[in-house]
Amino acid sequence: MPVTTERLPRSLVALKFEVEQERLEASMGRAVQRVSKQVRIPGFRPGKAPRDLVERTVGRSALLQEALDLLLPALYSETIAAQAIDVIGQPEFELESLEPVIVNVRVPVRPTIDLKDYGSLRAPREPVQSTAERLEQELTALRRRFATLEPVERAVAWGDTVRADVTAAVEGQAEPHSEQDAEFRVEQGTQVSLPGFLEHLAGLERGGPHEFSFALPADFEATELAGKTVSYTVRIHEVKHEVLPELDDDFVQSIDEEGVTSVEQLRERVRDNLQRQLEQAALGKYQDELVDLLVAGAELDYPEVLVERDIDRLLDQQSNHATHTPEELARWLERVGKTEQEVRDALREQADLDVRRGLVLGELVRREQIAITEQDIDGELELILGGTLGGTDDTAEGNDERRAQLRGMFDTPEMRASLRNRLTTQRALDRLTEICSQPAEAVEEAASRQRGTRRRRGAQAAAGGEAAAGDAQQSEQSEQSEQSGDTQEPDTEQGDEHGVEPRPLA
Repeated sequence: MPVTTERLPRSLVALKFEVEQERLEASMGRAVQRVSKQVRIPGFRPGKAPRDLVERTVGRSALLQEALDLLLPALYSETIAAQAIDVIGQPEFELESLEPVIVNVRVPVRPTIDLKDYGSLRAPREPVQSTAERLEQELTALRRRFATLEPVERAVAWGDTVRADVTAAVEGQAEPHSEQDAEFRVEQGTQVSLPGFLEHLAGLERGGPHEFSFALPADFEATELAGKTVSYTVRIHEVKHEVLPELDDDFVQSIDEEGVTSVEQLRERVRDNLQRQLEQAALGKYQDELVDLLVAGAELDYPEVLVERDIDRLLDQQSNHATHTPEELARWLERVGKTEQEVRDALREQADLDVRRGLVLGELVRREQIAITEQDIDGELELILGGTLGGTDDTAEGNDERRAQLRGMFDTPEMRASLRNRLTTQRALDRLTEICSQPAEAVEEAASRQRGTRRRRGAQAAAGGEAAAGDAQQSEQSEQSEQSGDTQEPDTEQGDEHGVEPRPLA
């Protein structure tokens, strides 16, 4: 069967082939058998009517369409295999002509990725340092964990804890919502009732009832409440304020932090932890910038189907997995006041960026021969088990059994695949960090060594020094490897597929 193939933009391949008459006739016979069982023809049992009568009853075009529906999947599979086309999505068929039958197919194929000279990418890495102010904030947060609440005889202030009866009536709703003896903290960022409630509560005295009302924002996320007026009736039973423990050695010893018995030791421990957190956050931000730098310098051609799949993923996350059923998705869309297409359009830019990030990291994995072994995954599982078991004594009775139970829960093919992807992504990011954080002087030094090697090779070739030329060639290969950053040993367990997670911004 003659086939023409054309590579199109966005990683699409166009195929055109003519259906051989012999195979078409055979498929027409199968189509007649199928259709004759579905239509009632007077005088014949289902499936027993002759072909010409079936054709007159349903029409030749309907039979031909049925025949092609039966035949095209097989023809398509044969063509893809014969042409060695690496497809990653569903094909689109178009019938060009009936006499002869010519079919056009468009199918998405694996992306093409060129990272260019990624070994020369450089980006400065700014040092981070915790401040005295941040240290005091962390120490205050620690003290608040051990704070006590004491009743006060005054108006409600920010930071207080209030116990009250609350009734809320929303404009247009018949039944108000009431809660008795509700206890909540009056603090910015705390989600209590509707936005604006805490602002009106602050300043009210104990007792009541207190009544107030306000309008909700016009762009309120619960569209059925947007712009509506809500009226509150509040009776305050108790107001408590927070009393923090003194930061002294007695407090430090009471929190039972291993190896810490004095205020100075606590400050040092908190300072070290804070510094590690800041460095980890800075590293994540830096690696995001490196991936975007890699994307900017790469040449990518990828099919739209990858973006659509990532939109599916983002939509599932944003809707809290409401996409699992059409009914759940419809209810979620009604709550946010948008159509599915509006949500998908809003997610498209982020999905496209995530796809590009994932593609360049996947290609980096291939180029750098990054591989994750089963032992790596076992080690990660042990870390998870250790975190789940916490600080329990490994020798404690029953702990081995508990560990075995947890391992059975976590050690599944799905979990191992997820861990492989996560570890692969992290190693790719670590390798990219290693490449891009090299000082500029190292780049110039490598280039200078390469220029010197070329001069030596030229002199050796002119002198006819065959052995020396071989040494120069070996030296050049080594130095080229240094310059491009190819310092890792290849892992023979690396397969053809490189699972890399989509890389959204941190």
